Amino acid sequence: MRRGTTSVSQEDYLKAIWEIVQEGQTPISARLAEDLGVTPPAVTAALKRMGRDGYLRVLRGGRIALSPKGKGAAHHLVLRHRLAEKLLTDVIGLEWSRAHEEAERLEHGMSPEIVRLLLDRFGRDSRCPHGVPLFGGMSRLRRQFGATRLSDAKPGRSYEILRVYEKDPLFLEFLEQRHLRPSTRLRIAGQQYDQTMVVVVAGHGSGRIHLGKPATERIWVRPLP
Repeated sequence: MRRGTTSVSQEDYLKAIWEIVQEGQTPISARLAEDLGVTPPAVTAALKRMGRDGYLRVLRGGRIALSPKGKGAAHHLVLRHRLAEKLLTDVIGLEWSRAHEEAERLEHGMSPEIVRLLLDRFGRDSRCPHGVPLFGGMSRLRRQFGATRLSDAKPGRSYEILRVYEKDPLFLEFLEQRHLRPSTRLRIAGQQYDQTMVVVVAGHGSGRIHLGKPATERIWVRPLP
């Protein structure tokens, strides 16, 4: 997608719809209003404009479906966002808890040349600081690694963290303090009656860590042999 064909606001909508689908949920107007922090009438107006421009359709029941044009635009925007996050953390040294918010500003102004140079530097098979592949997103993690939420992990089994929810800086700081990042290996020591999970992190003497369901729902893992 070349800049100038969509506005910053339209790009925000496209990325939000793309991310909702990647999370395995159904994109509808109410979810978009919540994710973008705008009013339902604003969402309705934006969707009408984007429908006229050929980026999406609103189907029966209010489900939003991106057109091929919309999918292509969303894919390029998400790629720019992930590259911006890697630039901020891997090159500049920004804390990973702040990378998502800062990348939201950078992604809209990144030229195709900068995208190409960053891909050359980081490699097409690399992932963003929060574990999402530059290409393929969550669907690739599910297909290639069998990614599931930590909340669905089995007691007694060992797992590797693949991806964590990146939009909450306080949550990322919480994880950092407990050495829970992508590529971290852990064992499920138990699960309590209220679905609090007890985990032991490999290679750290921090003892047992108790994670409530709001946390385990935001961490994706793969089972280890």
